Amino acid sequence: ISHCIIFIVLVSASCSRASAFMPVSDGAVSRLRLNKTSFPKTMKITNNIRGGNISPTARPAALFDNGLFWQTQTVFVGLNSLGLLISLSTGSHLHLDLLGTGAFAAAATVPFFSGSPVLLRVKLSSIAVFTWGLKLAGFLFLRVLKVKKDARLTDTLSSGSGATMFWVISALWGVICSLPFTLGATSSAPGNPTSIKVGAAMYFVGLITESVADYQKWAFKQSNPGHFCNVGLWSMSQHPNFFGNLLIWTGIFIMNADSLVDPEATTFFAAYKRVGLALISPLFMYAWFYGQASGVVSNTVQLFQERYSKQPGYQNYVDNVPLIFPRNPFTHKS
Repeated sequence: ISHCIIFIVLVSASCSRASAFMPVSDGAVSRLRLNKTSFPKTMKITNNIRGGNISPTARPAALFDNGLFWQTQTVFVGLNSLGLLISLSTGSHLHLDLLGTGAFAAAATVPFFSGSPVLLRVKLSSIAVFTWGLKLAGFLFLRVLKVKKDARLTDTLSSGSGATMFWVISALWGVICSLPFTLGATSSAPGNPTSIKVGAAMYFVGLITESVADYQKWAFKQSNPGHFCNVGLWSMSQHPNFFGNLLIWTGIFIMNADSLVDPEATTFFAAYKRVGLALISPLFMYAWFYGQASGVVSNTVQLFQERYSKQPGYQNYVDNVPLIFPRNPFTHKS
């Protein structure tokens, strides 16, 4: 999946950079009486020598406002710090996702309060993050209101050091996961229309997948308390909500990746360093989700084994249903 993502980014970025180097015809030059003042301040004049003729070329310069990036980080650190204080003073589980996941929705509003015009690409990216953050935080908050406690976190949050570790990881998760959005918001480049459309479509599919998976499991648990969920999307993946989340952040990455290329850079590394940083998000999320699903970074597998191992069909489900990426329901034979 990482190779596919990189291929899409490089192709779209190459197309946009190639178009920036299209030479201006001699006729156009004579009509415009070309000089440096003919171009906006965000354009750079260079000379393109072909066959002994010198013809000016226009190259758009993307400006990066890193101040927006640090403002969004302040939101993540601030809300997670608040969450830590509440955990240390009350031991409650009610605020965990409300603040941890809700921080994404809060950070998504930062560009709209910057005092500067907001690009369409940044608006779409902000709305995407806000919608997802608000939807997931609300769903998880309503869920914890009913169950009161998350059994997976009871031991962790029972001590001050455990609570601190939880909220530090939550803050790091927010900072790393949101990189495609937070870095994209710093760029003045409008982005590649094709990349924006492809990324938005992938985001939409991911949002629907995650939402449907969460609803199906919630509805199943209402009528089948104490049983493992293996219906709907959960019959094709043990963690279809993880799969949906991966599509969401990969889509947001694709939406913003082209705008993170620095056309003024003189080396490949300098030109694509922001793209590389943003790519950390979906790759990190996959590693984190796989670690959770396989039991490497959490005790979820052990808890589920203790809870469901005696139920008919559970071991067959674990052995044959993929952890994250769904199997093809049309080719699978029961």
